[in-house]
Order: sequence, then C-alpha cells, then structure tokens
Amino acid sequence: MNNSSTNTDSGPRFVDLSSNPKIAALTQVLREVSAVKDPTEMLKAFGPWVGQRFPRDAFVSVSIRDLPTGKYKITRAVTSPQSQSNQPTPTGNPWRDWAQLPTYEGGLIGEIIASGEPAVVTGLDLSNDEPLSNALGSYARKLRSVTAMPAFDDGKPLNWSLSFHEKADWEDLDTFVAGLLDMNMMGTATRNLVFRKQAEALNEQLMEQFEQIAKIQRQLLPERSPTLDGFTLATSYLTSNIAGGDYFDYFQGQDHRLGIVIADVSGHGAGAATVMAMLRAILHCYRDTLDDPSSVVDDIADVARYCNRKLVDANLNGEFATAFFCVLDPKSGELQWTRCGHNPPMLRRKDGSVELIESAATLPMGITTEVKFESDSCVMNPGDTLILYTDGITEARAPHHLSTDDGLEMFGTKRLMESLHACTGMPQCAIDSVHKALYQFTHKLERDDDQTLVVIQRSIES
Repeated sequence: MNNSSTNTDSGPRFVDLSSNPKIAALTQVLREVSAVKDPTEMLKAFGPWVGQRFPRDAFVSVSIRDLPTGKYKITRAVTSPQSQSNQPTPTGNPWRDWAQLPTYEGGLIGEIIASGEPAVVTGLDLSNDEPLSNALGSYARKLRSVTAMPAFDDGKPLNWSLSFHEKADWEDLDTFVAGLLDMNMMGTATRNLVFRKQAEALNEQLMEQFEQIAKIQRQLLPERSPTLDGFTLATSYLTSNIAGGDYFDYFQGQDHRLGIVIADVSGHGAGAATVMAMLRAILHCYRDTLDDPSSVVDDIADVARYCNRKLVDANLNGEFATAFFCVLDPKSGELQWTRCGHNPPMLRRKDGSVELIESAATLPMGITTEVKFESDSCVMNPGDTLILYTDGITEARAPHHLSTDDGLEMFGTKRLMESLHACTGMPQCAIDSVHKALYQFTHKLERDDDQTLVVIQRSIES
C-alpha cells in the first residue's frame, strides 16, 4: 500500500471575483465616490448603484432639516425609471438653492415623517396629494405603493428617500432592508461632503484674514535699516505660515544715537499680531514722555518699565511679550541695554569669539508691574558684531528621524553661536550663515514660528 500523498496546494490562491457583476459594479461605485468633492456629484455617483439594488418607478427625496415640525421640502424628484436618481429638481442644487425650494406640509409625506420610522405603504391613491402631484406630475396617479427610508443625522430622521412603485402590493422586505442601509450610507457620505465644503469655506476665510493680518504686520516694521556712521546694519524677517508676533524697530534722535528693539509676543495668530501692534504703538508714544524729545532715550530701563506698565494695564489675559531694548552710541561704540525675558543677544568679537549678553534680565512684559528693571552696558569695538534674534530660530526643530532622542531636537543656542563663529562678522554674512545652518538642521524651508534677525557691526578702523 502506498501511503504517500501529493500536496497540490502550492500557496495562497486568489478567488476569481471577476465573474461576479455585483462586486465589479460596487467596486466601480466606491472608486467614483472616493473622488467626489461635491454633494450633488455624490448623488450622480451613488444613484445608479442604488437604482440597481433597489428598482423603483419614481423617486422623491425629502428633508425636514431646520424646519418647523410637520414642514418639509422636496429636494429631488425623478419620474423616469431609466434615469433613477441622476436628475436634480428644476431648482438645481438643493444645498445651494435651499431657500428657494417650496415648503410643504400634510399629505402622504407628512404622515410618513410624523412617524419618524421606516415605512412601506401599499394601496396608494395620490390623485389628491398636492405635494407629490407637484413633484411627480401626472405620473403620481399611476403609483400604488411607496417605501420610505429615513437617513439619520445625529439620531434624527432629517432626510427621507421615498421610492414609489406602480405595483400596489410591493412587499419585498429583504430588498427594503438593503435599500435602507444604502440610503443611510449615501446620506452619511453626502453629509460629510457638505461639512467638508463648509470647513473649506471657513478655512479659506480664515486664511484670507491671516494674510491680511500678516500684511498689516509687515507694514508696521521698518521699510529699511537706518544709516549709522561707522556701523553696518542688516535685518531678516521670515514669517511662519500663521501670523505671529515678532517685532523689531529703530529709533533715532538728534543726538545721533540709535535705539533698537527686538520683541516677540507669546503665541501665534491674530492675538499675537494684535499685541505686537500694541507694543509698537506704545513704543512710538514713549518719546512724548521724555523731557528732551530730541534724545532717543534718557534711561533704557525706563523704556521697558513704561511698556510693561501699559501692557499690564491692557489686561492681556495671559499674553506677554519678551523684548531686548538697547541704545547704541556710534561715537563711542557704547551699547546700553535691558532684557525682558528675551533670548540673550550675542556679541561676536573681531576675533570670531561669541559672547552671550545675559545681564540686566527681568521677566517678560505684560505679566506684572512688580518688576525691577535694570540696565547694563559694554563697548562694541571695531569689528564687533551684535546679533539680536527671536526664539523662532533657536527653537526651530529637526524632523523626528533626524533627532538624536525621542523628541524633536531644537536648533538651540550652541548651533547659533557656531554659525556666527563661522561667518566673517559682516551683517549679511551672519544672516546667511544662520539661515544655512538652520536649513541644514531642519531640512525644510517652512517655519513653525517667525524668525527675526537684527545684525549690527561696527566697522573696522582703517
């Protein structure tokens, strides 16, 4: 006796589905529906499938959304069995033309929607049913039964699909169950498209507003860097995708000194941009408080004290602003400053070494008036370069796959100092070096936060 057997199973076997027309038809419908972006197109894509699965002689869709009890609108009516659900009502798009559609009450539809439940009604006589006669014309008299299928929205039957038949005793409940499922699937898909279009419209409005805010924000910044004997200045202001709160400005007086401010409002969006505009207005009013308006400032710490008091009085509900205020005397090279919670500026010396300016530091502005503001000073020698920046640079993050830990690594102060050490010290060279280092770190041109640089170099004596 031969006990050996032959195993003919050589691996997975695909079942041939091509011979099943229902699977092919459903696949085609799902493919078309997945590409639909408009609710009216959803009906065109899904309608033929429903018509094949649930044959009917006439079709009416009804909605009671946002209408008083007992009231309804007929949003679609089809009397040609060949076209099924592919023809809209004469008003066109029911979502667009909702207000123009007539409102009805009573009749067979009124009885059906009052029950709130799926229904099969046989033995009809629609001769005197005004709403259905208006929708279906004289053909309504030939119809003898109807299947009413609610489409539920948040648990409520807000939309109805009514399929009419000339047969008076239509009672194919298995087909009815399948149709009820199909109608609710189509209703859910259509509703999602309506919400999507609404969301897209709102998003477009918001983006227009953000662009408007960003445009105004840019107009509040200096158009060009001032001219200062013995010094070279350059700035870079790169915005994020959302309006932010970076701010820089210059103030010159008749005493030839230059006041400089760089600031960053917490958060993003319209709120941060509004606080930034407030800070600018406060600063531009400060000179009116001086005994000698021709001077840039008498006391640099007093500038911070004044701005802080105004911002606290404005009750910013948690918003605050960091800032670095300084005054530069071009004759002596003396730099006086106060730092309000802002990133410590960097001073690149002529030999390439980079120092942090960390003294005279306080809390950010807008939190409390119980802050003692102080000032400090140093001398910028020929060849020295001052670099002011916002945290959009040091807090720029690398993609996860480039990080050395589980979180997103930040660009940080160390990398910024290295990029400044590698440049010549000329303002534009410093800016280019920082941007190059940022791109090499993040590998992207987009920014999660505004990135601002203000760079000032004292010219090398000849």
